[in-house]
Amino acid sequence: MGEELQRLLVDTIAEMRELKGELREFKKHVMGRVEKLEKKEGERRGDLKATVSVLIAAAALAVSIIVNFFRHGGK
Repeated sequence: MGEELQRLLVDTIAEMRELKGELREFKKHVMGRVEKLEKKEGERRGDLKATVSVLIAAAALAVSIIVNFFRHGGK
């Protein structure tokens, strides 16, 4: 029975090492996906900021045109 337990222990340790390697590879994969998603989120936020900046500039231009119209051309 001692030899059988020793063989079982060796098999279990080998399986644990294999699972540890698989876990390491899975962790690399997941971290790669997380980095990719964070990059996409950063780009999306950058695009959103650019869009908001353009809208603010357009609104400021519209207000400027309206104010100038009433000051100079609306007489």
